[in-house]
Amino acid sequence: SNSNYYLYTGGAYWTMSPHSFYSSAGEWIVYLEGQLLGGLNVNVSSVGIRPSVNLKSGIEITGGDGTSSNPYVITK
Repeated sequence: SNSNYYLYTGGAYWTMSPHSFYSSAGEWIVYLEGQLLGGLNVNVSSVGIRPSVNLKSGIEITGGDGTSSNPYVITK
């Protein structure tokens, strides 16, 4: 169980993230308790999909709430 990291929402969902510096992105399922497991076939009928974006150091979110009507404003 891991509820102390940024992908934890208390719900299960699929996400995608690079799995190494020299490879393409891979699919991961985040379970209800926060466990992360990769290498599975994606099945969205049982859980949802949640995108994850990682920003490099120095980038800030200066506005918006992430909705389609008020998207995040990202600045250097």
